[in-house]
Amino acid sequence: MLSFSIENTIFAIRKLSMIKREDIEKIFDACRIEEVVGDFVKLTKHGADYVGLCPFHNDRHPSMHVSPSKGIFKCFVCGEGGNAAQFVMKHEKYSYPEALRYLAKKYGINIQEEVRTAEQEEQYKEESALLSLHEFSKNFFVDKLFHHSEGQDIALTYFRNRGLTDPTIKKFQLGYATSEKDALAQDAIRHGYLQDTIAKSGLAFKKADGSFNDKFRERVMFPIHNYSGKVIAFGGRVMTTGKTENNAKYINSPETAIYHKSNSLYGLYFAKNAMSKADKCYLVEGYMDVISMHQLGIENVVASSGTALTSGQIKLIKKLTNNITVIYDGDTAGVKAAMRGISLILKEGMNVRLVLLPPDEDPDSFAMSHSLEQMQNYLSDNEVSFIEFKAKLLLKDAKNDPIKKANILSDIAEDVAMIDELLVRAEFITHCSNLLNIEESAFAYAVKKKRRQIQEAKRKEREQAAIEDNTILQTYDDEPIVKHPRELLSQPINVLENAEHELLKLLINKGDKLVYFDEKDDRGRQKSLRLDKFIINDLSKDNLTFSNDAYRALFNAYLEELNLHPKSICKHLQINENQQIRDLANSLNDLRPKESPGWKDKHAVINTIDNNEAKLLEEAIRILQLIRLEWVKKKRQACLEQMKLPENQNNEDLIIQFNHLNKLIYKIEKVLGTSYRAK
Repeated sequence: MLSFSIENTIFAIRKLSMIKREDIEKIFDACRIEEVVGDFVKLTKHGADYVGLCPFHNDRHPSMHVSPSKGIFKCFVCGEGGNAAQFVMKHEKYSYPEALRYLAKKYGINIQEEVRTAEQEEQYKEESALLSLHEFSKNFFVDKLFHHSEGQDIALTYFRNRGLTDPTIKKFQLGYATSEKDALAQDAIRHGYLQDTIAKSGLAFKKADGSFNDKFRERVMFPIHNYSGKVIAFGGRVMTTGKTENNAKYINSPETAIYHKSNSLYGLYFAKNAMSKADKCYLVEGYMDVISMHQLGIENVVASSGTALTSGQIKLIKKLTNNITVIYDGDTAGVKAAMRGISLILKEGMNVRLVLLPPDEDPDSFAMSHSLEQMQNYLSDNEVSFIEFKAKLLLKDAKNDPIKKANILSDIAEDVAMIDELLVRAEFITHCSNLLNIEESAFAYAVKKKRRQIQEAKRKEREQAAIEDNTILQTYDDEPIVKHPRELLSQPINVLENAEHELLKLLINKGDKLVYFDEKDDRGRQKSLRLDKFIINDLSKDNLTFSNDAYRALFNAYLEELNLHPKSICKHLQINENQQIRDLANSLNDLRPKESPGWKDKHAVINTIDNNEAKLLEEAIRILQLIRLEWVKKKRQACLEQMKLPENQNNEDLIIQFNHLNKLIYKIEKVLGTSYRAK
């Protein structure tokens, strides 16, 4: 049985966060779950709730539900769920206090700072220092662009000659790094930045003698922002024609604690709203491609910054839209090199189209030489399916080589097999079989074979993930840290814990409902009681408790909230200071009650607690009796162990107790049998 010290956890959480409970309540009173999740995921109204693609697994069909009434989200595939803060924690890799600060800032609520553990404090300090240094550096480069003679003569002239207006230059916070070898490093040191932070940022290199050399010199600077708009890195284009090692046309910041190139897209911060609104993303290669298209008026565009597209970058786009149009220069060699990256998009289940620009044109030059209407019309008129484009391109190269044609057939069949939608896949099978000049049935068989291989590979990935997910908690020092909140002690380990799990689920979802008894009160009315109070009274009769530490902690928290906030227990459990209580409470919250099945040979609906609240009392009694039965069995087993001891072989008291427990077990099982038959 997995267990943990509740006291130690509460102490650790309190040590981590000193935000006042009143402030936390203000945050959750103000925030709306659909707005918070909607900042990162495209949501669609679905009845009273919202649905969207889950960002926490490879989701191809909307499986994440967001409930405004309950204030929680839940994915019905991977199991991730929780409140607004837990979504931000998972999505942005924030701690609980950091998520609260994020929500407080979003809704304009003032809160007190928190105290962190030593390790978290160090990590937070490093990331904060790097973010601060990058913000300082951005301002430094902007200042040099507009107010340094070198920046004005070289860089500002360059940008304006490229057709950029001053508002565009300022919007993207473009700048300039002068020819001085350590101008940025020395200015940062003068402003109090530590040399260690400067070295870790990669913006300057520390030499053996303790002096610095700036990484970026004589370059126009392109700040790279994260999803929230903070500067996390830079790209620099050289302004000189020298042949030194540092004079590569473009260089970028190295990987740091705040910048991971494979999970960053240039321009995403400026494009995210337009992408969500248009339900489409244009993908280009370079910084200037993005900026020029924005200036023209096409803002749903991002760049892979000249690198091969990664799955991390694709997932960033998929949070906002399922439709990608990749724009390529007139040179088809670039398209061939990017085939693998586009295949990755198909693997994510996204709709991929491609636009090939006229010869000697790129998105930057085309945007600068055409009006908004002309470019929009060109993109619309020249979009083609990636698979169709790829097939034609490869066939052109293959000519009449039978081996190359066979390889093309296999390659295209694999691309088509990645399409999940049956009708779309069937359409591509027909179209591609004509392009490849092959019988449709033969191509369909090739696609089917590839699809089986893909599904088998996915099955093995799921099995491996399941093996890795077996470890629910990892411990650092004495503080339990949740590794997989969606699995947080919610998988029953034995019959007793299974019943405890179901009882807690009943409390979380139906605890405030009234149950009715056959008896009448003094006024002749049918007696009633809140379900949670009935359960609590029944457990206390025999001093029954929860065997699972986590379940017991949640039950005790429920009791506390029942006394303090009887009408909003679940809401307050969601902001409990103990992370494990928060996660467990949310994992038990039922966003999608099961539909009541019909009888096989009738159309009548089976009455369950989800469609008939009169069943609540019966269900509670059944679960309570199951718990009682398991505790009595434990007592009987303990009694039996005592009776086996030599000194107790003729102990009449133990024999009487054993027989009494046997009768009690029979009685409970009889009641349960009746209950099961009624169900």
